[in-house]
Amino acid sequence: MSSGLRLTFLVSVFGAAACAAAHVLTFAGIAFYPVLIFVPLLFVVWPLVIWQLRKVPRKNLVSEIFGNIPRGIKIGTVALLVYVFANFFVCLTLNEGGDPVRVSETRLVLKSHDKILRELTPAEFRTAQAVQIRQLTGHLLVFFSLAAFAAYGVWLKSGPAMAQAKIRQEGV
Repeated sequence: MSSGLRLTFLVSVFGAAACAAAHVLTFAGIAFYPVLIFVPLLFVVWPLVIWQLRKVPRKNLVSEIFGNIPRGIKIGTVALLVYVFANFFVCLTLNEGGDPVRVSETRLVLKSHDKILRELTPAEFRTAQAVQIRQLTGHLLVFFSLAAFAAYGVWLKSGPAMAQAKIRQEGV
């Protein structure tokens, strides 16, 4: 694996792991806002993945001479895409389509655009914040994981990986 591709893969895996950790914390009611630092990193990782993907000849992408994409990655991709949609709508429903906002020192509300949906207790406010971060980290987790899968796929479909590829024999 080339150093540029390896760096892209490792940053993607690290980003996915960090977002997964923050995502799991939200189920315990902890809103870990420092995970927001990974949002700009996503705008660096995906152009690098696309740049690496453009280096792979088009014929290699469908050729079985070059490494096959493992079934686990295909299933993982579908599972992540289903999860991101389910997570989005569940979080949207839990927060009633609004965002937790501190209007004043003592007033906590669930707000959608300029409309206040309802007042929140401090416990409900913390829960709503955790759900809001869960929605964001769910998306970040999926995007970083898909970037890692794509980087791995680029490595499998590039020339150096051919030496290690196993070719399936038909009819044997």
